[in-house]
Amino acid sequence: MSRRRKSKKSKKSGRLASAVKSPWFLVAGAAIAGVSLVAAVVGPVPDLVKDETEVSSLSAEPVNKPGVTEFVLPLDVRLEDMPPGDDGYCTPKVVEWLTKVGQEVPPYQRIALRSIAQDGAMLAISNVRAVDLKKYDPRPVMLFRCPDGGNGDNAILHLRLDRDPQAQLVDLETQTTGPFAFNLQPGEQGSIELHLLGDTGHSYSGRIVADVATGEKKATVSLPLNGKVDGFDRVSPGRYARLAVQPGMKPGVFQCLLYPPGVAASDKTSDWDLIDCSPEKVRSLLAEIGGAP
Repeated sequence: MSRRRKSKKSKKSGRLASAVKSPWFLVAGAAIAGVSLVAAVVGPVPDLVKDETEVSSLSAEPVNKPGVTEFVLPLDVRLEDMPPGDDGYCTPKVVEWLTKVGQEVPPYQRIALRSIAQDGAMLAISNVRAVDLKKYDPRPVMLFRCPDGGNGDNAILHLRLDRDPQAQLVDLETQTTGPFAFNLQPGEQGSIELHLLGDTGHSYSGRIVADVATGEKKATVSLPLNGKVDGFDRVSPGRYARLAVQPGMKPGVFQCLLYPPGVAASDKTSDWDLIDCSPEKVRSLLAEIGGAP
């Protein structure tokens, strides 16, 4: 009597039945079930790679507007050689020329502050102040402005280098000042506009720093000014600060602001303060100021 051969299908079924009966299969199945149960109870694995807030989480970047700045120039500079401006504003070519013949002295510094932390507590920034401050004599130079076309959404700070221990926050509506503090959530950004002020009888140099804190941790950091971390050099024109010159509305003609004796040039100007003046007129006004008692 001939025996029937088992089919491939029946062989596979037999092996599967044997494996299921194996105690090792039962152990492995229980382990898998246990893992599934743990995953269901615990939920998704938390993100453990997020950066927590530290005092080093502060990122400070200068964000000054291109073409918005001030320069001090030699009294005998040939303004006739300056490239033309653009409707009263400085073009890149004007700024390039001013950089070659003079020294940049920005009237304010716009700095973007950001917490690069991804999780954790807030980052507190306060006590913006000048350190390593040095005072020296003014120089016989003229002030040339590259004006701003409008204000950004910044916290305005005034720091009087001759008397303020720390920068003061300015309320633009009431023109009052008060203490400044900035709190940044992880990933949040804000910006400040720091005006360095002082009496025109002195020039100032130094560095700007701020206190940074989170929880119980605190540190002092340097703020970059105009892209530099080595500080500022605020040259004063002395008596010549009475005159401020800026690009005119047509080639060969500048706009001038002449302040009375004892009144220094301010960054608050109005259209009726401005008068048209030629390079010859600028030199004449400088000579008049220099010869005044």
